[in-house]
Amino acid sequence: MIPTLPDDILHLLCEELSLKRDFDTLFNCAQANRGLAVPALTNLYRIQHVAPVRDGGDDEAIPIATQELVFQKWSILWRSIIASSLNGTLFPYCRYIKTLDLRDLSYFLEDDKLKGKIAKNFFAGDLSRFHITMDTPARRSGRRMVRLNVTSIIDAIGEVVTQHTPMLEQISGQLLSHALIRWAPRLPRLHSLELRDGKALEDGLVHASIHANCPQFDALSIYSWSGEDRDHKLSEFIGGIRPQSLKYMETISDAGIGAETFFALNSHSESLKELRLCLRTDALPHLSLLRGCTALETLKLEDSDKRTDLEKTQNDVFLEVIAWLRECTNLRNISITNFLSASSIILPLLLEDNIHIQRLEVDSYLVKDNRTFHQALTHQRSSLRALDLKGDGDDIFRDDVEIFVDSLKTLTELRELKLRGVSDMMRDEQFIPIVENLKLLEDLYISGLEVTDDLLEKVAELGNLRIVTFYVISKFTIDGFLEFVSKLGPGNQGIVLSVEMAEQNRLLSEEELDLVRESLAAKVGGRLEYTPFRDPDVSEFEGESD
Repeated sequence: MIPTLPDDILHLLCEELSLKRDFDTLFNCAQANRGLAVPALTNLYRIQHVAPVRDGGDDEAIPIATQELVFQKWSILWRSIIASSLNGTLFPYCRYIKTLDLRDLSYFLEDDKLKGKIAKNFFAGDLSRFHITMDTPARRSGRRMVRLNVTSIIDAIGEVVTQHTPMLEQISGQLLSHALIRWAPRLPRLHSLELRDGKALEDGLVHASIHANCPQFDALSIYSWSGEDRDHKLSEFIGGIRPQSLKYMETISDAGIGAETFFALNSHSESLKELRLCLRTDALPHLSLLRGCTALETLKLEDSDKRTDLEKTQNDVFLEVIAWLRECTNLRNISITNFLSASSIILPLLLEDNIHIQRLEVDSYLVKDNRTFHQALTHQRSSLRALDLKGDGDDIFRDDVEIFVDSLKTLTELRELKLRGVSDMMRDEQFIPIVENLKLLEDLYISGLEVTDDLLEKVAELGNLRIVTFYVISKFTIDGFLEFVSKLGPGNQGIVLSVEMAEQNRLLSEEELDLVRESLAAKVGGRLEYTPFRDPDVSEFEGESD
C-alpha cells in the first residue's frame, strides 16, 4: 500500500527520479496507481530521448537475443509516442515530450531488425497510414525491391506529432523545408534545431516562420550540407531570425560555411555564447569577420582540410584572429583542431590576465617547436580543468621534455588530462611527477614509450580517477594490477582501466586477467580492458606454421 502524498510532493519525487534518469523506478511508479501515473509518465516521456532502449541495443557485446528485446522496446517507445498523437493511448504521452528526435526514428525505420512481427505490430491499427513504401532497384540483381520510404514516413509522423507537442523545445533529424514552415506555428517553445542536412534551411520562409512563431529559438546544429550557395543560404537564415537571439551555432562537418555566414553571425554578437565550426581551408582567410562575436564562452574550430598554416601563409589573418580572440574575455572552453598554427593562436590567449581557460584542446603541433606554448600553460593553472594535447613528439631534446613535464606538474586543478603523441618519448620517470602533482584527476589518457608497475602504483593513488587509458607499451604484472586494485577507494567507483598496448613478453594469462577483473569489479565495480601490443612492422601470421 503506497501512502497518499500531496500532488506537489509526487511531482517533486518524479522530477528527482527524472534528473537521475531512473527510468525503471519511474515506470514502476506509473504502474503503482493513477495518482502517481501522471507525474511519473510526464517525467518519463520528458527524458525519453535519452532512454537506454534508443539505438536498439546494437552494441556487439550485447547478446543477439538481448538486442532483439531492446529493439522491441525501442519499437514500443516510438509507437506509444505516435499513437498518443492519434488519441490511441490512455495518456497523451506526446504532450509531455520536450525533444523530438526524428534522427533516432529514422535509425529505427532503417534498422534491419524492423521486420516480421515487430514491423507488423508497429504499423498496426492507426499507424498503418505511416506504412509508406517505394520501389528501389536491388544492388546486385537489378530487380525492384519494396522498401520503406523513410523520408516520407518521418515527414508524415512529424506532421501529426507536432500538432500535439506544446512542450516541444528541440527537434533533430532529416527535416524538409516545407515541414519546418508548417510546424513552426505550432511550436512556441522551440529553441533548438539539430539538422542532419542543412538543405532544410534553403527556403527563405523557414527563417521567417521561426522568427514569427518561435521567440525562444536560440540554437542551431547542422551535420552536413551539400549543394550550391550554402554559405549565402545559411547567412540568410542566421540574419533572418531575431537579432541577438542565437546562443549556440554548430556545423559538425562541411556545411559550406564562409565569409557571408561569419558576417551574419555578428548580428548575434551579444547573444552568441557557443560556436563550433568545421571549416574548409578556403574559409580560413575570412575568420576575422567574426571579430564582433566577443561574448563567446566556448569556441571549437576545425579545419576539415588541414592544409593551410595561417601564421606562415596569411599572417595578417593570423594576427587578426588572435586580436579577435583576445577580446573574448569570457572564453572558457577552446578547441582548435587540424589547424597547423593552433598552438600559435592559443599562446597569446594563455598569457592574457583577463582570460581564464577551463578546457583546452589543441592538436597538429610539434612539441620541439613549442616550448613557449608549454610554459604558457602555467599561466592558466588556477582555472584549467581539462587539457587535451595531440601532436608530434618526435625529434625532441631532453630540455623539451623537462619543460613539458614541469609545466604539466603545475596544473594542479586539472580533472582531465589527455596526452596523445606529444608524450610519445616519455617513460615512468616523466609521467610519475605529473601524476604525483595532479591529485584531482578523474580522466587520464597517455601515450608514451613504455610504462611499468611503478607508474600504475602512483595512478592508483588518484582518489577521484574514473577513466585511465595507457596507449603505451605497458609492462604491468599481475602483482602490479592487484596492488593497483587494493589502493582504490570510494572515489574510484566504476573506474575503467584500459591497457591498449600490453607488451607481448609480459602478457597476463586468461586466468590472471579474470582474477584482476573480478577483483576490480568487487572492489569498486570497475572494468579492465586489456589489449596486447601488435608491432605494425610484423605480420600477424609471422611465426605461425603452414
